[in-house]
Amino acid sequence: MKVPEGLTEDQRYDVAIAVLQFIHDRTTEGKNVYGNKWSGKAGQYTKGYAKAKGVSTSGPVDLALSREMLGKMQYFKSLSSDGNIVVGFKAGTKAERKAEGNILGTYGQPSPIPGKARPFLDILQKDVNRIVSEVVDGDES
Repeated sequence: MKVPEGLTEDQRYDVAIAVLQFIHDRTTEGKNVYGNKWSGKAGQYTKGYAKAKGVSTSGPVDLALSREMLGKMQYFKSLSSDGNIVVGFKAGTKAERKAEGNILGTYGQPSPIPGKARPFLDILQKDVNRIVSEVVDGDES
């Protein structure tokens, strides 16, 4: 994601950690990138999964049982550069496969299930800008 050029290494790290926390919190609240509850098929659980989770099939979908997956999100300092930070999941891990299934809506299937994608890792630039401002303003106090 794009951040202002000229941020120090420490500021990029602080922004990345705050972005990860923002995505984690928003996702566990059952909200999509726009701050709305997941809708359509993405806002529903299968009968079996809802029963196992102890909720209605109509959700709210919060990926809370994916807490282990969400906790594996990380900042990739080595892939980040001036003006950009990279967050995500370590390639080849169970968490990456789980995240990909949610993001694309494949859930272990060879192709996406129409309407089931939950691209929780997305973040709007306005949210990144707000986080950057908080980090930079915090450094100036």
